Amino acid sequence: MQSLVFDIETIPLPFDESFDDVQKEYLLRNAKTEEEIEHQKQFGALNPFLGRIVCIGIYIPESKKGAALFLDAVDTEQTIEQDEMSIKYKSFVSEPELLAHFWLGLEEKRYNAFVSFNGRNFDCPFLMLRSAVLGVRPSVNLMAGTRWQFFMKGKKYEVEHFDLADKLVFGTGFDKNGAMRRFNLDFYTKAFGLSSPKSGGITGYEVPQFYAEGRSREIAEYCMRDVRSTAELYEKWQTLLKF
Repeated sequence: MQSLVFDIETIPLPFDESFDDVQKEYLLRNAKTEEEIEHQKQFGALNPFLGRIVCIGIYIPESKKGAALFLDAVDTEQTIEQDEMSIKYKSFVSEPELLAHFWLGLEEKRYNAFVSFNGRNFDCPFLMLRSAVLGVRPSVNLMAGTRWQFFMKGKKYEVEHFDLADKLVFGTGFDKNGAMRRFNLDFYTKAFGLSSPKSGGITGYEVPQFYAEGRSREIAEYCMRDVRSTAELYEKWQTLLKF
């Protein structure tokens, strides 16, 4: 049995070089001040038509093996052993090549479960739509199923997608202040006494800056901390809350 835990890191596309005048006017139509304009430009990291994927982290808890696929100036590959885990860091010079490699891995291997944190609302649609924009066809339908019953559907299998952001509010999460309030991954890991992915000195908000400075490997390491924390949280769910 193999579970695939995954996470992505994204940055906004270069605004001036990526869009024509009509698109720019459309995107900034409600921004009045310089601060609002800059905020709107940074918002691109949250949308597959306005941003790009700079890292995909994957991890298989059962075998303690994982990989970080990330964008960098040169193609490199290195496998390290850390905390009883084997992690491959593999860089790509182009986003389409990175995505094609990711989808090929999902097509060639069969998993019994997919695990994410907020993957249904962010990682999955971003991966599928960004791939399509770049002419790369996804090998697995990451958005299969319904709002309350998630599946990952490939050519030879259909398995459940455990989105822990939904699982930990039992599929609802509409209460902003009570027992069904949603929290971020950092808050949940600390609440369960797990290692926080933010302990390494970088947060998701800093990813664009790190990428601009050529610190792609540090982004990949941060992404793998997110993946590992998600895997640990999944174990808590499996042992304490799954019925």
